[in-house]
Amino acid sequence: MTYKSLKTLSLGIALLASLSARAQEFDSELQLSTDVVYWYRICSAASGMESYAMTDLDSETEEDISYMVHLLPTETDDYRSQWKLTAGEDGKVIITNRATGSQISNISVNNGDHNATWLSSSGTPGFTATSLGDYAFKLEGVEDDGVNRCLALADISGEALTYPESGESTSFVGWKFFPVEIQTGIGSTKAGRATIQVKNKRISVSGCSEWQLFNAEGEEMPRTVALPTGVYMVKMPQKSFKVAIP
Repeated sequence: MTYKSLKTLSLGIALLASLSARAQEFDSELQLSTDVVYWYRICSAASGMESYAMTDLDSETEEDISYMVHLLPTETDDYRSQWKLTAGEDGKVIITNRATGSQISNISVNNGDHNATWLSSSGTPGFTATSLGDYAFKLEGVEDDGVNRCLALADISGEALTYPESGESTSFVGWKFFPVEIQTGIGSTKAGRATIQVKNKRISVSGCSEWQLFNAEGEEMPRTVALPTGVYMVKMPQKSFKVAIP
């Protein structure tokens, strides 16, 4: 696959001069991976772009852009569009790709009218995540020139970005995190490891046979059917987990 065969939408980091909206508290629904690993698809919150996820194409692209993050309508089980969040210093969030182990860097690279989002093998300081409401988040980072910039959706064939007057949840600075797999460490045996997966609007659990599924109202749901969009609770013998169906 060559760069020319891809959609022209990629990720860009545009200058964040100021946003009038006050940063909200870090949303507890955004789970950092520790002993329990959460794998997310990070999708644009912009209207009409909800199915487009951050993707690391790695060696599939031409050499000069192989270290850029792309925004593509990949399948939910594509590891290249799955990311985990871990804690960095000073409350920062480090975003690591499942397929390649690359991290999203807060250092941008000039790409014409836009600053392209770059990937790093390790050592990125990460981003500050703040809620924009409606499950959308803004990701900001101070670059090596001392300027605070926001991870944003950009069209590299279009005009340079202009920030919205407020940080509304459907703008190009908004991102939604959909958990597609949770590795819990809770299994049917001491050495087991349960895995929660979300695919085709179905929730499944491997590694643990004793689990139940409940909707937001506390009603038990069948474990084998496609589910409406919403938040569900997977209950295991030792712990329960919230899982979102986009």
